[in-house]
Amino acid sequence: MSTRRFRAVLFDMDGTLVHTAPDITAALNASLQSNGLEATDEQTIENRIGKGARSLVARVMALQGVVDDEALVDRVLNDYFSGYLSHVGRSGSVYAGGVGCLRALRANGIRTAVVTNALQRSAEATLGHYGLAEHLDLIVGGDPATQPKPHPERLLIAMRTLGAFPADTLMVGDSSNDVLAARASGCSIVVLPHGYNEGRPVSELGCDIIGALDEVAAYVGAATTVECG
Repeated sequence: MSTRRFRAVLFDMDGTLVHTAPDITAALNASLQSNGLEATDEQTIENRIGKGARSLVARVMALQGVVDDEALVDRVLNDYFSGYLSHVGRSGSVYAGGVGCLRALRANGIRTAVVTNALQRSAEATLGHYGLAEHLDLIVGGDPATQPKPHPERLLIAMRTLGAFPADTLMVGDSSNDVLAARASGCSIVVLPHGYNEGRPVSELGCDIIGALDEVAAYVGAATTVECG
């Protein structure tokens, strides 16, 4: 155990701050059907969110017996990207306490960022629509030049930009991807139980769990000693 004070808190987006699965499902099903494939139920899609859109598309297509067809994956993926922005906010929602959490952290001088595998433009549109972007210092979305979580690269970019170090940064996520990325970057990690962990309970992740977003500020304020995996 090492004593530390948090200067920055990084959040995952999908399944952590925003329940985006309904909008992702609608956009992806529209793309699948326009490319001659079948629509898929929301729970199946939700259980495959987390490693980026390309992985999601390939895994959903594999359930329909479509494997090793990169050209079709590209078409479905491009149609999904084109259509997603028109679905933002139709059926999704901010998780309870999201805005208040970000406000409380900022009021206490803690810098905040979202670090997500979603495309930058999708992340900005989603967070802007739900009124979260204005309470964040930084949004680090998917970029072909950087590695997606669970690789730590995007977390490290966020820390450098915020002027924080791994020792004084907390990651708030919902899945093994967030836990692995945080541990690889050297920062601390806490997870929420309401998100997208590929169908696995977060109790299997081996780190602290908090019940809701409105508990984050209190966790940060109370955490004088935090174990970094």
